[in-house]
Amino acid sequence: MPTSNNRGVEREARPDLRGVRVLVVEDHWHIGNALKLRLETEGMEVSGPAATSFDACQLAIEQKPDLAIVDMNLKGETAYGLIDQLHDQGIRIVVISGYAVLPRLTGKVVAVLQKPFNGPELLAALRDAPSR
Repeated sequence: MPTSNNRGVEREARPDLRGVRVLVVEDHWHIGNALKLRLETEGMEVSGPAATSFDACQLAIEQKPDLAIVDMNLKGETAYGLIDQLHDQGIRIVVISGYAVLPRLTGKVVAVLQKPFNGPELLAALRDAPSR
């Protein structure tokens, strides 16, 4: 349903993120923690941050997230295997990466955000994810 912003311009209502379960997979503590805090501010239920594919898989099994935010480079290893596993579990995935080109992701992820990205870009990708 369209809504009106403060200038009277109609825009589509955005899905609410409250209660959405999300797994954060990021090997840099300061980035992972910042993501977690930002998502919790939106009312999301956050698991992680997980710094390794193994830890991420364990959390995914235990917490059953709706979405995952996955850094493509985890401690020097690419996260393609993790992305395959999460995708096979029906978890929608948003990839964050410093890489400009990421082969082999078509169809497995709902969005790719290139670092650095900002909060509104991340939230837009997450709000769009349930509709994909």
